Amino acid sequence: MPLTPVRITPSFKRAYKRKTREMQCVIDRAVTQLRTDPHHPGLPTHRVWGRKSVFEARLDGGNRLTFHWEGPTIVLRAHCHHDILKKP
Repeated sequence: MPLTPVRITPSFKRAYKRKTREMQCVIDRAVTQLRTDPHHPGLPTHRVWGRKSVFEARLDGGNRLTFHWEGPTIVLRAHCHHDILKKP
């Protein structure tokens, strides 16, 4: 089964280089899963609230990956940590 094409933005590449090797592996696995099956239950994806064309995939408890579609291509936008435990 062919993988969905992906385009990586320069800001995504810069941020990726600053991540630990462990987090890079998590991101790599998530991107592979996204390219194979973006609706897989192990990679919960949903639209970002207030951004109709931007989607978010959960990497783990606090880390997220954002992307959008350009035709059949997945465009990787950002990955970050959501500090969900500090919210009141």
